[in-house]
Amino acid sequence: MKKILIISVILLPLCLNSQSIYDVYTLSTSYYQGTAKSMAMSNAMGAVGQDFSSISINPAGIALFRKPTFTFTPSIYTTSTKSVFGGYESTDSKSMLSINNFGYVGIVENVYGDACRSFTWGAGMNRTNNFNNNIFVEGINESNSLIEAYFAELSANCITNNNLLNQYSPSYIYPLWMTSLINFEDDGYSTPIPQGSLIQNRLLNSYGGTNEWTVSMGANFYDKIFLGLSFNFPYTYYRRESIYKETNTESKYWQQREELSSRGMGFNMKAGIIAFPASWLRFGVSFYTPTIYNITDSWRTETNSEFGVNSNYTIPTQNFRYSIATPFRLDLSAAFIFGNFGMITADYEYVNYRHITLASPDYDYIFLNDEIDNMYSPTSNLRFGTEWRYDRFCFRGGYALYGSPFGFSESNFRVNSFSCGFGYTKHLATIDFAYVYSQQTHNYYLYAPYTNYGFLDSAGNLNPQNVDETTNAHSIVISLKFRLY
Repeated sequence: MKKILIISVILLPLCLNSQSIYDVYTLSTSYYQGTAKSMAMSNAMGAVGQDFSSISINPAGIALFRKPTFTFTPSIYTTSTKSVFGGYESTDSKSMLSINNFGYVGIVENVYGDACRSFTWGAGMNRTNNFNNNIFVEGINESNSLIEAYFAELSANCITNNNLLNQYSPSYIYPLWMTSLINFEDDGYSTPIPQGSLIQNRLLNSYGGTNEWTVSMGANFYDKIFLGLSFNFPYTYYRRESIYKETNTESKYWQQREELSSRGMGFNMKAGIIAFPASWLRFGVSFYTPTIYNITDSWRTETNSEFGVNSNYTIPTQNFRYSIATPFRLDLSAAFIFGNFGMITADYEYVNYRHITLASPDYDYIFLNDEIDNMYSPTSNLRFGTEWRYDRFCFRGGYALYGSPFGFSESNFRVNSFSCGFGYTKHLATIDFAYVYSQQTHNYYLYAPYTNYGFLDSAGNLNPQNVDETTNAHSIVISLKFRLY
């Protein structure tokens, strides 16, 4: 067996359930999926307001509404992911129809003389993340198998029999012993899987998203200062189906299928202010408390083998309950107003993913919280937008950069987004269109969802079976907005 080396990876498996550090990051991040106007301007809406999506960015935006308004936004979301593994390129894609938002804003005018010009309130839903994607990775590995990485892990942890194995890894490695893919020998371990000349592939299908239900209120003081506060109940649903497969030159294969379903409700509060120091300038500041989610996972694995006696072994569905606290967020924004003709906007958002924490009455997550603190870093999200009016039409564009959870200068998980759109208003109705193109890059170790062990090649260099992924996402968004009078 080749010399092995323990390496740090971003997908460190959690000990009692199948959630990974990457999954926890996925549940903690936000890529706003709101109205067509907001998305066409890359959601740089913190100082703009008067749009239902802006409530999720800066709740003071609700105070800029002048009339009672209802908003509804459907969208088509399409992803295409290219994966490169060992020089082999694979692609997969998915399309989904979803509802980005709907909501109603009411207004009470002349609340307190000239001081408080109006009081506004609103209720509805904004989508803050979309998890839908299909990923397929495939390549030929001439040097090793995942089984060999498991041997390295078992050796390092002194696992010498099936009883110890069942205690150590009952859901991932123990099923391989049950299907005769791993055998204990006097001098180590054996397997019928050849250590090389294997076609390796991994299929990953993910579904779901996060919808934030909000109850918001705002106040307009002298048409100069706008305050807002929202109470938010995000509901998250994340389903992942993963199949890892190895096939030899005789077309015999073994595979392990994993199914995970996570769902939960959370709570957070957001407070914000928008100020008009001049007719051509607006400033906004908003603060988001951490979101506290109560999550329930349903999870199972199934292992199949054609080597030796055809067999399969299934881990029955297990349920886990725990809580996640996401990081707080701070958003600073500005808008430059050019009369009634247009605007240029910018938002800066600070988030520190080191502050993600997990807790459970059934398990002590101190070690994993320390891993998150050591692995993740503070980062920034930048959003820029513009809008220009001509007669009844508005034309919009934007760009956004969402920083990596490993630091703003890192490229892994960084998202670049370009957007454009237009709107048309007649009487009390407005229809808006937006198109958004986003690209995210991701680099990881193929075996990382299963083990932290990698290999050194014959020259002594780390050979971690890297996968480079690029996901391109396309959104077509339509918003219908109706003022009541």
